Amino acid sequence: MYSNFITPPDFVNEDKHTVTIIDASLEEVEQLCKIAENGFEDYNLYLYRSEMNDLEWLHLAIKNSDSIIVNIDAYKNEEIFKRANVYYYGKDILISPAQKINSLLSYFQTRQDTK
Repeated sequence: MYSNFITPPDFVNEDKHTVTIIDASLEEVEQLCKIAENGFEDYNLYLYRSEMNDLEWLHLAIKNSDSIIVNIDAYKNEEIFKRANVYYYGKDILISPAQKINSLLSYFQTRQDTK
């Protein structure tokens, strides 16, 4: 079992639950690596930071993802929060179809708990 961690300009075509993660901190990504290593599910994880400045890649990653997770404290593009498969974490609370979660890791812990 393994998960793919993907950054621009790459894409993968493997049949795994696919998640785009926007503006996660380095510490969060390191914790996510540990969860993926010991988890019960494999993922394609598209990792994007705003300073990468590759919106074309980001849009394609989002299009190919089952879920999108956004650090709302760092990423402010309001269009993305109109999607029902978006989860966000941070200080702000939105009125939108996007769902608030406690942290990046809580999304994966919830998925693992339901398996």
